Amino acid sequence: MALPSSGEIKLSEIASQYGGTAPHSLKDYYRNGTEGVPDTVATASIPTSGEIGIKDFYGSSQSNNRDIRVWMSYLFNENGFGVTSQSSTAAPSSISAIADAVAWQPVFRAGQGYITTASIVISQNEDTSAYNNNVVLYGGTASNAVTNVVAAWNAGSSGSTGGSRSYDIEWTNAGLIDSITHTGGNYNTSIITWATDNVSTANSNGYVWFGFKVTNPPSFGKGSRVLNGTFYNSSSVPQPT
Repeated sequence: MALPSSGEIKLSEIASQYGGTAPHSLKDYYRNGTEGVPDTVATASIPTSGEIGIKDFYGSSQSNNRDIRVWMSYLFNENGFGVTSQSSTAAPSSISAIADAVAWQPVFRAGQGYITTASIVISQNEDTSAYNNNVVLYGGTASNAVTNVVAAWNAGSSGSTGGSRSYDIEWTNAGLIDSITHTGGNYNTSIITWATDNVSTANSNGYVWFGFKVTNPPSFGKGSRVLNGTFYNSSSVPQPT
């Protein structure tokens, strides 16, 4: 939990947040200094040297690594992976890869010291039902309120050729989305369409917490992994406590 954003903060609370050996001094708690204050967007107000005061610690927080992996697949010799509810920071686990199955991503804070770049691949195989919102990126201003659609993709249907589209996502140091860029794909790339683009609204509203929702198609004849890329492997990512 972050330190208070206003009012009194005791040195003992700062020590409890960041650790360190007694006797404590504020000058032990420079950002990126000797007592473990990380260099992240959540500690940007804390100086790295020179004058330092209690108010510099308002709203700051320590970081711990979390597992934020998510994917869903069908007829692909694997289960899906994620959490079963929206706006959750719980550890992900296996989810049965049946028709219409849903995997939510454990939400993550974007920005300096956390996540500033990611690559995703969205796929749909042939002989599979078309459906909307097969992959949705949600955003919000807090970890318990990641409920607003930032971007959403639809999957079409083909009796002959499946395909995929790839995207790079970049965030600013503050955690706002800088860009979502289509970078290519394989085979029948038109089977995937970027249907909803609310990035501008997300930035205007200050969304810095994000999480994907990945859904299996209602029926399928050949297998695929719906979402691949960075978040297939992100098992240990620095995040605010």
